[in-house]
Amino acid sequence: MKQALTSPLKKGGRSVGCAARTIGRKTVRAAHPTVILAVLLLSFSAGIHAAPELTPPVDLPAVAAANAALEAHPGVLAAQARVAAAMAEGRRLKAGEYEYQARAGYTRRREGGDSGGLGAMNDWELGIERGLRLPGKAKLDGEIGATLAAEAEERVGDARHEAARDLLATWYAALRGQSDALAWREQAVLLRQQRDVVEKRIKAGDAAAMERSQAEAAWRQAEAEARRAETVALEATAGLSARFPGLPTPSLAHPPQPGTLPTLAGSASEWAGAALEHNHELAILQRQSERMRILTRRSQADLTPDPSLGLHYSRERSGQDHLFGVSITLPLAGENRRARVDVSSEEARALAQQEAAAKARIEGEIRILHARLQGTLNRLEALEEMARQLDSYAALAWRAYQMGETPLWEALNARKSARDARRETLLSRLDLHEAAARLLLDSHKLWPLAEKGAHH
Repeated sequence: MKQALTSPLKKGGRSVGCAARTIGRKTVRAAHPTVILAVLLLSFSAGIHAAPELTPPVDLPAVAAANAALEAHPGVLAAQARVAAAMAEGRRLKAGEYEYQARAGYTRRREGGDSGGLGAMNDWELGIERGLRLPGKAKLDGEIGATLAAEAEERVGDARHEAARDLLATWYAALRGQSDALAWREQAVLLRQQRDVVEKRIKAGDAAAMERSQAEAAWRQAEAEARRAETVALEATAGLSARFPGLPTPSLAHPPQPGTLPTLAGSASEWAGAALEHNHELAILQRQSERMRILTRRSQADLTPDPSLGLHYSRERSGQDHLFGVSITLPLAGENRRARVDVSSEEARALAQQEAAAKARIEGEIRILHARLQGTLNRLEALEEMARQLDSYAALAWRAYQMGETPLWEALNARKSARDARRETLLSRLDLHEAAARLLLDSHKLWPLAEKGAHH
């Protein structure tokens, strides 16, 4: 065994094992370049994880329509307007708060009294002064303005993200309403047909007259539920149209049919990493933290006050005296300036904690979405199989009733169970689609957010 471990590998008649070198009493073997390369490749490939993937649901609005609706959303437009405001604020900070101040004054003096002297004389003066920012402060002010503009840009993305969440919620609310209304309408049509069959059997003497009431009640109940569901569907569609006027309303001509379920690739940690990588809320907090750190440096720089430089000219004694002068004003730093340093420093520390809390919350939301999606996938498989079995049983029970082998109430109960299972399956599939769309949205893999997130 020892010989096998130390023997070189043979490839094409050549040895590609390890070279041996003796140092003192120890033999040190240097790895062959081929072996080193293989180890590096294995180590690199072991660290590579497949990117999380999920097929977008087919019942989503078109990308172009969704993009247009999001761009026209009032929240997005307001955030875009604030970008211009932030850029203007950056220009203001770069220009500084100091402005030229002009000063003028007039004095009338009288010397010597009424009995003699020079009499009345006119004096006047002119002056101009301006505060001067010390070197380094203008650069910090420019950096503060840049963080304001960057934060405003992130807020546009965050507004678009929140609008997209609202769009998904109202879109699937409308789809659920339509699906529920369609299911109840189909049930009402079927029960009416069954009522007609019962009526024919009563006339033929093959069924008791009391079965007419049972069949009529079942149909009337389904009809009432269908009208209620249709009203709910209209309300949900109206809400969608009110929130997103330019978006075409969803049309569910037929309910989702059982088929191949989407495959969820990637662990919850991988999806959380993708969501955190381009999250606008975190980016906003990071920009705010960066600005507070710069403000701390700016407040520290303000511990050395900025001087004010002035020039003045005065004409006194009716033009007999002309005076030119220069003035400099220097504030004396006090507790106010030192407190501002502490305020910005503590605000930066608070924002760092706020960022950590937001990161934990966002990661938790993604993990919940991932677990909900995986659980709905597993549950939907069982629901679809149950619905198929109950549909078959309801069909058999109805045929048995027509042959007089089972009472009407049993056939109606079988139909009710099949209807409930089918309705729950349809709604669960829509829940699955909404959860999948939300997971893709929060990971910036849906609609225009995918492209914007890639360039974040």
